[in-house]
Amino acid sequence: MDPSPENFKERKLLEKEVEKLNQDVDSAVVEGVDDKRVLRKLGFDGKIFLSAEKTLEDLAEDLERGSLRTVILTDFDQHGKDENKKINQALQERDIDVINSSRKQFGAQFTSTGRMAIEDAEPLFRSKFDKFVDAALDGLFLNK
Repeated sequence: MDPSPENFKERKLLEKEVEKLNQDVDSAVVEGVDDKRVLRKLGFDGKIFLSAEKTLEDLAEDLERGSLRTVILTDFDQHGKDENKKINQALQERDIDVINSSRKQFGAQFTSTGRMAIEDAEPLFRSKFDKFVDAALDGLFLNK
């Protein structure tokens, strides 16, 4: 892997934020599978719950059974903020400890570069040469 110096620096800053998350919470709520994959790449080692795959009630039940302290890392756009509020309210009704300060800290670092969804950090793990490999593979498989 040959990430640009900017990508390397940004990734390290996000990894440092994830280290804080690992200390503060035992689970995270993200929207989808791609968000989960990138959060793992950033080093999150707690449980990850997907909000897009469950009803709000089912998500709250899963968290109630499997988490003591969680952070909600839905997207940082308006839709994600609205989802954060809904999930937060449902979890508080069940006395699940939601660490909002962790979302705020992580979100500030994350959005400082214009990223709005966890999955938007995927390019930080890609080499500048990956696009050439992808193009060559596309050529092999799409141009039979």
